[in-house]
Amino acid sequence: MDRRNFLRFLFLVAASGLGGWSCSRPLRSRAGEGEHDVIVIGGGLGGLTCGAYLARSGLRTLVLEQHSAPGGYATSFARQSFTRQTGTRQPGAREFSCEVSLHASAFSEPSMRRMLVDLGVWDRLEFAPHPHAWVSHFPDFTLTIPSRAGLAGFERQLTELCPQEAPGLAKYFTLWRGMAAETAEVQNGLPLAKKAAFPLLYPTLWSIRDKTLGQLVDSHVRDPRLRAALTQTWGYYGLPPSRLSAFYYLFPTAQYLEYGGMYLKGTSQTLSNALADAVRQAKGGVKGQAGSEVRLNTLVEAVLVENGRAVGVRVAGGREHRARAVVCNASAPGLVRGLLPAKAMKDEERARLDALEPSMGSFLVWLGLDRDITASLPYADAFHYGGLDMEADYARAMANDFAGASFALMAYDKLVPGFSPPGCSTVSITALCGHDHWKPFEADYRAGRKQAYAEEKQRLANLLIRLAEERAIPGLSKMIVMREAATPLTNARFTLNPGGAIYGYNQTVGNSFMTRLPNETGVPGLYLASAWGNPGGGFAGAMLGGRGAFTSLTEAWG
Repeated sequence: MDRRNFLRFLFLVAASGLGGWSCSRPLRSRAGEGEHDVIVIGGGLGGLTCGAYLARSGLRTLVLEQHSAPGGYATSFARQSFTRQTGTRQPGAREFSCEVSLHASAFSEPSMRRMLVDLGVWDRLEFAPHPHAWVSHFPDFTLTIPSRAGLAGFERQLTELCPQEAPGLAKYFTLWRGMAAETAEVQNGLPLAKKAAFPLLYPTLWSIRDKTLGQLVDSHVRDPRLRAALTQTWGYYGLPPSRLSAFYYLFPTAQYLEYGGMYLKGTSQTLSNALADAVRQAKGGVKGQAGSEVRLNTLVEAVLVENGRAVGVRVAGGREHRARAVVCNASAPGLVRGLLPAKAMKDEERARLDALEPSMGSFLVWLGLDRDITASLPYADAFHYGGLDMEADYARAMANDFAGASFALMAYDKLVPGFSPPGCSTVSITALCGHDHWKPFEADYRAGRKQAYAEEKQRLANLLIRLAEERAIPGLSKMIVMREAATPLTNARFTLNPGGAIYGYNQTVGNSFMTRLPNETGVPGLYLASAWGNPGGGFAGAMLGGRGAFTSLTEAWG
């Protein structure tokens, strides 16, 4: 990326993606009775965050969500137990909660907490802190990182693991700390003079702007154990070290190590519900009356464009809703290929979007157990790796080769007592996977012909259960009284994300941080507020994208 565009992007990041903003500045609604200032397509975390900012600022906002619950991937559902001998549900069945996505997030990180406070939801949430940043089981050793260890604590542990690599580790962590410090300064805003001298004032950020994580790690350490330890959480970002933007991995990982991870009591659905309520309960619009809405079970079929500008949407059934601006929390590929008129976006911008690559998907297994296993488990959440090569780990995941790939195992009752019915436990097994494996089943799946699909889903679920039984929970298969699984096709069904992508567009060097797809589109009045835009996926990324879209929109309005 050239210097001019890099500096422009950093300005946008500081102004919209990562910088602070308060809802204290009121905005003037121009919506008449029954009208809205802004329409948000999609009620995932990005759309809900943007909608809540808009509504709390005085703009009458309409959030339209095609699913029956708000949240996108930040949601949960319930399943009843069955009798193990017969496999049937009986009267008095126990009900288990199934968390769709959340294991942990750094909710106490200052910018994340500030967002939740600004939106009036912080005090509505209860958190369960993780005692460990992460626990990783490799074939020959286990790495246990305490919560809030920070970069200094992580460096000490790795130096003890491989003392002969101490000089390279010291240089790597010096670079990491420098990147974190420079990013914190950029977040506070850049005076014009500093923007012009950015490469000199922020040499670490400048030096890694076009680097992959693998390039940085390989240039500092040689021991395979260290390379694995320094890149092991690639799964949070969806690409192997050789392709993953160094910045996008290092910055949030440093924050997570510094502030620790938390789970939400009541599942991630509590956050989504609280944000939806923040939209509904905001005062704004005509004569200060509450006028903002979140409508569920409402599928948007088209974005209305007149004289080159987005002016509203059409929903299933043909009804049109008009507004001064439209924010898209739905997938960017779906927006370009389905919702927008063919000529609404310039050819070069459409070509750029078509060239970007959606992220990988996931395969999840939820299990309800007929006993309390918390006393026998040392950790609530742990990763299990088949080897030290994270490139091979990614390749196996993309091929749905779960026998050799990594997986995460979480026992919710270990972290949140009472998560399950009395005397029971709930665990989830999560493996990342590619979409190609599921393409042969896709047409039949959409048509309701699911026998072959169900057999393959059951086969892979059985494999993951066996691996969890061998590595973590002896006798697991004999404890199961509730079982559910989800594939990339499940993801696509509920979120409409192509291929069941869970992180939006991949965080390659060519589309991350300084080169990330911006929240502004080439269509006036149309903005992105999702993992597909800036800054990217994850709970914090999606919410920052929502805030970034809000800031860009309101700045355009003056």
